[in-house]
Amino acid sequence: MSAAGHNAWCARDHRCGLREHRSEPIVISLPHAGGGVLTRVAGRDGRQFAEVRLQIPLPCGDAAARVRLVALLSAIPVLLGRRAAPR
Repeated sequence: MSAAGHNAWCARDHRCGLREHRSEPIVISLPHAGGGVLTRVAGRDGRQFAEVRLQIPLPCGDAAARVRLVALLSAIPVLLGRRAAPR
């Protein structure tokens, strides 16, 4: 962190004001697959994390949409390098 308390990646504007520092958001759009926004955040204790928002198209029909949602939630531990919890 700099002398002013900001990280090199901090946006240094209204985004960092609630005792945390936030980067400029990174926005992606994948045609026919959805999109998302990723923001790097450092909490008041200095711990850093990624804040991720996703927009993922769901299939028509409740049953098919639920299958996609379960697949998405099941993939999160794998993406984080952890094994999925048994069901």
